[in-house]
Amino acid sequence: MILRVVHAAVPPEKRPAYVDFITNKLAPAVRKMPGCHFLYVGECVEKQHEHEVIYLSGWDTEEQCEALEKTSIYQGAAGMAKTFYTHRYHDGALHIHYKTIAALS
Repeated sequence: MILRVVHAAVPPEKRPAYVDFITNKLAPAVRKMPGCHFLYVGECVEKQHEHEVIYLSGWDTEEQCEALEKTSIYQGAAGMAKTFYTHRYHDGALHIHYKTIAALS
């Protein structure tokens, strides 16, 4: 399994619209992609980092994970997501793919 981890930051004043966007547009579109097992989005609870968010999704293969980024649905959603990010992430959120080496189910 491939884990896709994305890190970004959303200003507090944009949080309600961002949560609506993630819940009603981005997450449902990603979950429908072939090979996607799960998608979690969380916000940091540590002081001075409350505006930071992380996305974690699990995929059968790296090819399926990468295929996500080439779809028009994702490109449109990713473009929209950038409008919520702080200046640090206006050019795009940091995302990294990891190969799973241990898992509990």
